[in-house]
Amino acid sequence: MASAGEKPNTTYSTTNWAEYQKGRPPYPPSLTELIYEYRRKHSKAGWERLVDVGAGSGIASTNFMPDFKIIHISDPSPSNEEQARPFLSGWAESHGLNPAFEYTQATGEEAYLKTGEKQADLVICATAAHFMDPEALSTSIAKMLRPRGTLAVYSYWMPTFPDKSQHFHDVFEKTLEGLVLKPNLSGGEAGRAMLTKVIERRMTGKGALDSLPLYEDLYDDRLRVYINAGTELPYRSLSRHFPHTIQKLDSMSRVNPGDQSVSYVSGVHPEAEGWAFESDKEGISRFLDSVRPLNNKVSEEEYRAVYGEWERTFDEECPSGTVRIHWPLYLALATRKES
Repeated sequence: MASAGEKPNTTYSTTNWAEYQKGRPPYPPSLTELIYEYRRKHSKAGWERLVDVGAGSGIASTNFMPDFKIIHISDPSPSNEEQARPFLSGWAESHGLNPAFEYTQATGEEAYLKTGEKQADLVICATAAHFMDPEALSTSIAKMLRPRGTLAVYSYWMPTFPDKSQHFHDVFEKTLEGLVLKPNLSGGEAGRAMLTKVIERRMTGKGALDSLPLYEDLYDDRLRVYINAGTELPYRSLSRHFPHTIQKLDSMSRVNPGDQSVSYVSGVHPEAEGWAFESDKEGISRFLDSVRPLNNKVSEEEYRAVYGEWERTFDEECPSGTVRIHWPLYLALATRKES
């Protein structure tokens, strides 16, 4: 666990979150409603204290702020906390809300040491679980939750383009490979090891959270939600860069036979509303920039070559200047057992 004086070893420990958010999809009201609909089935679920694990700037907690008295932001990075404090207080004030805010610095695996055990009614982890040990994260959340409290771990994945050709997707995958994967792989043993873990956690099974165990002895009513997920994880072929990992991906899934599952598709189901929208070329560029490593090792020449092909393909297949995007979203829900 990183102390306040240590530099945390996380990819987004020094992120400019205002810029980051410009390139990422917002968490829509439909996601909040999915979680609340699940919670309403459990009448003993409380509404006092929410804990946001791996919170970054705390943007995900704003969806829940009107309904909880205490918002606890847990993140290992001092820089992230420094940005979260003014962002969340300003957001609350602008929306006429006045929750109590708490801030602690800890990894997701050890967050319970700072939040206290059996002190949370809802614990969320938004698009951050892939940087944490899945088993330790699930156990940590169980320790934080009060009996009948809710685990809600969710993560979106790379965008897909339902109206576009296979060539369009192939070029986008090639762009991800050149601007994101290869720079990380050239970042030394530490960078490669971290990326290998991320790939294992993200690409296991059929969804980006299938590596997260929902332990039967800790949780009831275990539910996995797949939105715009298709039959398999999009861009899973990128795992070819990790030959030792790809052979064991399917066997690493922690989905249990007793876990329930449900799938939704944007444009078909209201539960998937907000995960499909139009984007221009600049919007996709902002997303690509938001996932590029901070210590980018792509030369200007390489960048222009890789990104140039993507721009040409976009212009050829998107004469209107926009493209329809489907964002895959994976959500794990579970209720803490009473004993």
